[in-house]
Amino acid sequence: MKNSKGFTLIEMMVVVAIIGILIAGVFKLVAAAGENTKRAITAARMQRLQNALAGYHAEYGTYPPVKRVRSGDPEVEDDGDGINQSRNSSSLSAANCNHAAAAQPVDFCFPNVKGLDEYVQIAYKASRLLSANETIGGQNFSATDADWNNTRIFRFGLMSYLLPRIELMGGINLVNNVGGNKMPSANFFESKQWTKNNNGWSKTKVEMRTECWTRENHACARWMPNFEGILYGGMSHFGISTGAPKEAGPRFTSGSGGQGFVTGGSSKYVLQIVSIHDGWGRNFYYYSPPPYQTYRIWSAGSNGNTFPPWVDVNSLSAGDRKRVSDWIKDDITRFDQ
Repeated sequence: MKNSKGFTLIEMMVVVAIIGILIAGVFKLVAAAGENTKRAITAARMQRLQNALAGYHAEYGTYPPVKRVRSGDPEVEDDGDGINQSRNSSSLSAANCNHAAAAQPVDFCFPNVKGLDEYVQIAYKASRLLSANETIGGQNFSATDADWNNTRIFRFGLMSYLLPRIELMGGINLVNNVGGNKMPSANFFESKQWTKNNNGWSKTKVEMRTECWTRENHACARWMPNFEGILYGGMSHFGISTGAPKEAGPRFTSGSGGQGFVTGGSSKYVLQIVSIHDGWGRNFYYYSPPPYQTYRIWSAGSNGNTFPPWVDVNSLSAGDRKRVSDWIKDDITRFDQ
């Protein structure tokens, strides 16, 4: 009878080492596949966003004239909405550069309809954050410059031009000035922030909102299919479901990360938000200088860091140039076509 021979300790160590190498290789392949998938999602969404931008240009003769909400200077530190700014002459930080690059925002933040007030109060009770619709809507913001400077009831980002604004905020009930749970307070449309971003205010409020609603719906319906299933906080418009899986609306911004909107410099309010994210779940970046005949859209890539393209990198110190090079090396960028 032959004696069976077991593994020696060295042989077992070799086998374990080989298995470890194989597992590490598999993990690397899985990670690489995951990154490739995110880049593919980013490229696909960017292409669909470009299609919508082309449709907007065909309708209005310009690309969306998104106004800056903060300084575009990467050496300026602020609260995220450009209210309190200070210059930092030390080396650049990734956070400040990202904030500067998002000076023309992509997300559209707006007061939610009255039917969501109760939900907001419950969901944000622990943080003592309130519904902007209920809290600010009971007042009349139409008289002074303080309305515009201190009360940010909207953020008119890129998506506020590519989506029907009034449709998002309550639909035809709002245009017809009908009360009920589907409309926010009409006082929002008397604020300087709304009137500065909507033409035709010399007409009556109902006429202006009706014309705005009619033209936006006519235009947006042409490129809305590009947004099917890819928007953060998206809803159904013209029979097309725009909400991305697990990101369908309504979604809210609660004041963190500089997205809070303040009154009197202290109280915080919750706003509804809609945006478009890249494959890593972050906002795209948008840049279009006046007269808005060119644009650039880009993603910060896997590292999440980027740099404003309007700043001359050669003007930076050698150390800062190296940091910027590392931040933007995986950016995914497209220009107007």
